[in-house]
Amino acid sequence: MRVPAAISISRMRPYSIGQALDVPPGTETIDATGKLVFPGFIDPHVHIHLPFMATFAKDTHATASKAALIGRHDTFIEMCCPSRREDAMEGYKTWKQKAEGNSACDYAFHMAVTRYDAATEAQLRAIVEDRTASFKVFSGVQRFLWRNGRGTAEHAQARRRIRVITTAHCENALLVSQLQRKLLAEGKTGPEWHEPSRPEWWKLRARAIRRIS
Repeated sequence: MRVPAAISISRMRPYSIGQALDVPPGTETIDATGKLVFPGFIDPHVHIHLPFMATFAKDTHATASKAALIGRHDTFIEMCCPSRREDAMEGYKTWKQKAEGNSACDYAFHMAVTRYDAATEAQLRAIVEDRTASFKVFSGVQRFLWRNGRGTAEHAQARRRIRVITTAHCENALLVSQLQRKLLAEGKTGPEWHEPSRPEWWKLRARAIRRIS
């Protein structure tokens, strides 16, 4: 918000923002005339507990939340990403239990939908009732998540019924695999070849968006 000239920030405990503050002697004040005052930033997509390809992220909720606060973020939204072999609700509970009581700042969740079966829609509705209202689907990492493209379309239909926000990881696994094999055959194995192993993004994004819309 833009701060009028009459407002100052007082570094008391708790901090105060307001007009004509009763400021004790010796309190440091900051004149915020004409400035923008932010109560804290929100990081909308973080990975803390992240089992993936036989590895884990190094952070814990205790360390990551402290890092967030040091970086002036008072809230983060963590992505829950169970494998395609896991039950969606059980995966969601695992992520919540990892965070509960261990975070120094506020947090929320963004749910990855990595499989779709007869129980999934009811589980997603229960997750929404638990106040997690955004989901993510993957169109390009079938080896680890979707077994085929069918789950993406099924989730798109469920999303419309549940009326939630859905984001998409837009890639094409077949094209990526072909480019990866070509680069490996040429001896190009460094991390700098990750981006070149992906085809032109605009083509893949358009195709993936059509599939989840």
